[in-house]
Amino acid sequence: MSRIQVTWVVKTRNGQVKGPYSTEAILRMIGEGVFSGQEMISKLPDGQWTMISKEPAFYDKLLEALEGVVDVDPKKAQKMEAETVIVQAPKPPPKQQQPPQNQAPTPDSFANIKVDKPKQQIDVYDRPAYVPPASIPIANVSANGKTDSVIELSNLKNMEKGEIAKNLKLPAIILVAVILIGAILLWDSGPADGTKIHLLAPGKSSATLNDQQVKEKLNEALFAMEQDTFESYISAQNKLVTIVEGAPMNIEVRALLCVVYKELWPFAVQDAQDIKTVAGATQATRALNIVSPFGQVCEAVKLMTSGRYKEAKGVVEATLESNEPFSLLPVMYDFKAELLEGEKDLTNAVPYYEKAAQLWEKWLHPQVALGKVLLDQGDFTSASSLLKNVVAKNPKHREGKILLGIIEYRGFKKSDTAYSYLSTALESKGRVSQLVEADGYSVLAEIYVLRGEKRKALDAAQKGFSLNPNNSEIRQLVIRLGGSDKIKGEKGQNNELLYLGDQYVRQGDFLAAQAEFKAAFEVDPKNGTAAMKAAKCLWQLNQSFEAIEWLNKAIKAEPKLVSAYVLQADYMSQRFDFVGALQILTNATRIAPNNYEVLRGLAMLEFRKNNMVGAVNYAMRAVKAYDGDIETFILLSKANGLLARSIMPISKKEIERKENAAKDAIRYATKAVEIDATNPEAQITYAKMLAQTNGVDSGINYLNELIKRFSYTLDYRVALAEVYKSEDRYSQSKEIYEKVVEADPKNKKAWLGLGESEKALGLNDKALKAFLSAAVLDPTDGEALFQAGKLYLETSRFEEAIQQFKRVQRLNPNYPRTYYYIGKAAFSSGDFNMALEASKAEKKINPNVADSYILAAEVYTARRQYAECAAEYSQAMKLRPQGADIYVKSATCYRQSGSIDVAEDMLALASARESGYAEIYREQGAIYEVKGDNRSAAQAYNKYLGLSPNAPDRVEIENKILRLGSN
Repeated sequence: MSRIQVTWVVKTRNGQVKGPYSTEAILRMIGEGVFSGQEMISKLPDGQWTMISKEPAFYDKLLEALEGVVDVDPKKAQKMEAETVIVQAPKPPPKQQQPPQNQAPTPDSFANIKVDKPKQQIDVYDRPAYVPPASIPIANVSANGKTDSVIELSNLKNMEKGEIAKNLKLPAIILVAVILIGAILLWDSGPADGTKIHLLAPGKSSATLNDQQVKEKLNEALFAMEQDTFESYISAQNKLVTIVEGAPMNIEVRALLCVVYKELWPFAVQDAQDIKTVAGATQATRALNIVSPFGQVCEAVKLMTSGRYKEAKGVVEATLESNEPFSLLPVMYDFKAELLEGEKDLTNAVPYYEKAAQLWEKWLHPQVALGKVLLDQGDFTSASSLLKNVVAKNPKHREGKILLGIIEYRGFKKSDTAYSYLSTALESKGRVSQLVEADGYSVLAEIYVLRGEKRKALDAAQKGFSLNPNNSEIRQLVIRLGGSDKIKGEKGQNNELLYLGDQYVRQGDFLAAQAEFKAAFEVDPKNGTAAMKAAKCLWQLNQSFEAIEWLNKAIKAEPKLVSAYVLQADYMSQRFDFVGALQILTNATRIAPNNYEVLRGLAMLEFRKNNMVGAVNYAMRAVKAYDGDIETFILLSKANGLLARSIMPISKKEIERKENAAKDAIRYATKAVEIDATNPEAQITYAKMLAQTNGVDSGINYLNELIKRFSYTLDYRVALAEVYKSEDRYSQSKEIYEKVVEADPKNKKAWLGLGESEKALGLNDKALKAFLSAAVLDPTDGEALFQAGKLYLETSRFEEAIQQFKRVQRLNPNYPRTYYYIGKAAFSSGDFNMALEASKAEKKINPNVADSYILAAEVYTARRQYAECAAEYSQAMKLRPQGADIYVKSATCYRQSGSIDVAEDMLALASARESGYAEIYREQGAIYEVKGDNRSAAQAYNKYLGLSPNAPDRVEIENKILRLGSN
């Protein structure tokens, strides 16, 4: 390949512009002392002004100049002038009108683009006209932000002699300081030694930038993004952060910064600080406009960088389905393609990459990604054409060159051409994916083998293997060449291990993913993110104990990793360890006092404790901290829905509370769907709230529409079955659950629902089989065994029931109501002592649950200890005051203990709550009998039989009525 001639112009300290000069000419002038290092320099024709000391091409030469001050030779200066090439400066571009803030500057139209549609995917091209981002203009931007229309082509001989002498007589210490500043600026553009970086978060608003300054800096940032290299994204990040600080209301710039964060994420530390940076950018962007597609861009980035690919896919698809055009539409096409590629759906990823590349032609990222996909598909010709175009646009695109070398060798067997690409790319500087770099070294090693250069081949193979130890082909090549496949872990491998783990997560292979994340943590024990990702995978693998332990490691590694605290509390509360979860969240509150994730975690804890009022209060505080969190709105909807169902409308105030809770349930569910219409949990919550407030059929119809729309997910089918089950329509729920487990035999939720439906239909053997199938899927979760125990209890297999409940206790000592059901089974089998001991144990674990007190009361009733029975019922009524049955049972105990007046009061309370409850009048008859009022007793018994004509004790009551009448 021919070397490209680079020319430069130089701006002196007094503002004069000199040149253009070749690189060699400037190097010689630095050596002769003509330039001191304080001048500004820019490439022609479209470069950016920067200090000479910051330009890598001249940095080493300036260091050499530190050895001494060189006296200028005017003859040599004139010779330098003679070597320059005078060219006409480019004309400045015409002045353009400033676009609206939510569109990119200098828009072009792509309305007439025609592309082929994919054969096996939804139509991704029938979209509204799109406003593409701008590219940097050719005009030269001066250091003060203004545009210089013409470059002054002065000769060195016309430079004032006094200025030259002043530059040459600068003290050496000042020149040292200049060079050191240049070195620091170079370091700020990103490390070149492979070390990880921290993402740069915007600080407090600085001096306000005017529209022209924003436009100029935005063009520079876009140009840097379009070059698609690590170094250019670092530059873009710095510029975009400056704009955000100077123009904080520009939502498009914030979205672009999120895109840059995503591209830099593979090279970032990915610790608590970086997670906070991405989350903060997302929160700030969505705070400007909760429904803006720019906010959706940041939301997708946050979800993708946190490994939540399923949710990210929903956000991207919802944005693409919108009819609102916006400048970053090609970014969302690129995201969709990347998500499909991660799922190994390469066929459908291709058209999305193509669309992204067509809508933003100058952004090289989708072109490179498309080239990689075509390479994986074996379409070497198309891949080569694409990547050659990339390298032509950006000769410094190292990844493009490596991929071209791989294609030339593996696709066309052109080892010489491949060697030219690879040797140039692999020897050059620049950060690329270690996996791509490893493949490049692998091919280079194979070329050396063909040439008979075994030593060079082994060296290249070992470099490739150190970059990607998981590549079995490179490992075999190293061994075949006589090398060792034992390498020491290096921190540089950390991000690639995380990358591999993320790929496995996308494919649903959590076993392989957790191994990669654990390896990443072993390489870098301070990377809490790696430990947290390992915990997520272990939880998916139903290894809950180990998942919680790995979250302990994450917190210990990074004490400020708030997400790890919240996740650990979530896992612990799912295992009913409410005390432990509260302690974890309390620790998190000390670190982040008003963090919305922590507040949401507290709300979820109260929700699982069945404290809906507390859940709503914490969730409302979370909304105040951040009103764009969809999970908080979903939780608010669920909590208000359950609160509405629990309130007994016995007074005007309670009626109003119930109505307000029901309205809030549907309102917050609607808000969640507005934020993300593709979020399954949001849609399911909305459907269930519809069923609760507008009738079950409205919820069923809504879920059926979702099933048609999102046929690829089973979540909506499971939700539909749950709605049917909640309405006692067990045959329909059973049919749906059967289809779900047939499609996904590992769906534990569906197996449990199927078992419950079959139990309700009297299919006890099938129900037991379903519960045990769920238990096999998750041996650490006691829910399936608990349901099996309840089935044994209901079928009078009391010993087997007790054994199942004890197994649940061994799995999870905090699992609720196990002692209660052991007591129920013991009571039914006649073992009153075991039943009473079990009720006492349940009270210690769950002192605020009425069931254990009711069980104890039943035991005392059977023992004819009526005073104790009445006391237990009194305690139960304080915890569960709304049911009429408990008052009737309490009245029975008070009557049999001789407290007739109290018994009558209990019946009055029962009648006030449910006057049609038949048992009230049975007990009322018994009280009248004790008082000797036979006529009233007979009337009460007749009313009992009228309300319950099929009462099991009908014959006994009829005999009583006859006896009372005869008396």
